[in-house]
Amino acid sequence: MKDGYWLVGFQYELTGYLYSLGRIPKCKSAMLKHLKPNDKVLVAGVGHGTEAIEASKLGADVTAVDLSQTMLNQFRKRIAKENPPKEIRVIHDDIFNVKDTEQYDMVIANFFLNVFSKTRVVEVANHLGTLAKPGGYFVVGEFVLPEKNGWRGVLQRVNWYFAITFYSATTEAVFHPVWDYPALVEGSGCKIQEIEYFKIFNTNLYWSILGKKI
Repeated sequence: MKDGYWLVGFQYELTGYLYSLGRIPKCKSAMLKHLKPNDKVLVAGVGHGTEAIEASKLGADVTAVDLSQTMLNQFRKRIAKENPPKEIRVIHDDIFNVKDTEQYDMVIANFFLNVFSKTRVVEVANHLGTLAKPGGYFVVGEFVLPEKNGWRGVLQRVNWYFAITFYSATTEAVFHPVWDYPALVEGSGCKIQEIEYFKIFNTNLYWSILGKKI
């Protein structure tokens, strides 16, 4: 199984923290406030597992999926260090091989959809939507869609293109503009309930989007 993050996966969490001045970790955990004890949670592209471990600490039953063995190695080290109260189910596989249709109270895709092409990202978002229970949640944390005009739009584009240039050069991430993530959430069969923004220099750079499965 090919590991697209073998080169840079070991530093992924630290880089994201430093690059965003701590906003990315906060974005990843923002919508966990909607969880109840014993909710079933799926984290797609779990990486180092910030939100997976926090969800476990809140009493959720967590399933974590990643195709990168490098990422999962780091995630398991973090589990051993933080010792979450509930065992986390870890799946080393492509997300499309997870076919637990309508089994999860919350499906989370944080900084995961941004690695895909225009066609593929729609397919992935739609598949993730099928995994949420009716009335359950689909959460996406990502880079914001840039404003069309003004200096904030410029800053938002610089923030995104610097990141995607690095990761498209070092991983299998596809170089592309920022996708319309609220539209992807709604296209998957979910209605937007809440959006929380994370700012630097009074500019929205990241957002956590909460959709509810219709």
